[in-house]
Amino acid sequence: MYDYRSRTIWVLAAVVLLGFTSGISAADEQPTKARDGDVNHPVNAGDQDPKELSVPPLDHVVYPKSRPAWIKDPVQQKNNIATFVVLSGPCETREESLQELKLMRHAALSTFIETVTGSVENTDIYSVSDEKFERDLIQRRYAGKLSVGGTTQYEDAVEIRISEAERNLIQKAWKNIKVTQRMTTLGFMTCGGLITLMVSSTVFGAAIRRRESVKHSATESA
Repeated sequence: MYDYRSRTIWVLAAVVLLGFTSGISAADEQPTKARDGDVNHPVNAGDQDPKELSVPPLDHVVYPKSRPAWIKDPVQQKNNIATFVVLSGPCETREESLQELKLMRHAALSTFIETVTGSVENTDIYSVSDEKFERDLIQRRYAGKLSVGGTTQYEDAVEIRISEAERNLIQKAWKNIKVTQRMTTLGFMTCGGLITLMVSSTVFGAAIRRRESVKHSATESA
């Protein structure tokens, strides 16, 4: 009985020892395989797929699909009728965009007046109020949003139409300015001529009186 129990204990001890040894060998083998994998299959940083940027570049602009094509139309002249587009933005707020648009459409009109008159002077001869722009000159308008560098911005555009009647008014205003300038120039010339005549008459009269005085003095001395 004692021998049987002794053999059982030794068998169990051998089994436990064998299992413990196998566990140690397996634990040692896993890091070795991992290191072998690193050696056999190196991973270079350059081989990895580049990750997509989470923030777009600052100059990356995305327009909405609803943006009308006429915004890119060039200046058109046909039958004395001119159309041109004025675009503001991108701006951080809608109010800034609208304010910028008001300034830019007046500047665009001044440029058009330069083209009509052929002169860069007196472009304020034809003054147009904001109400007249809205009532008579603006043909189409657009207000939209766009993305700039991942941020929402605002833009506004109008298509301005200068009719033949408006062009005639501009040319008439320019002719009136030219007439006024000629009259002013003529007035200065006339004034200058009169002043010259008065001075000449005064000098000439003084010379005659001096000559008469000298002659009279000579007569009395004789």
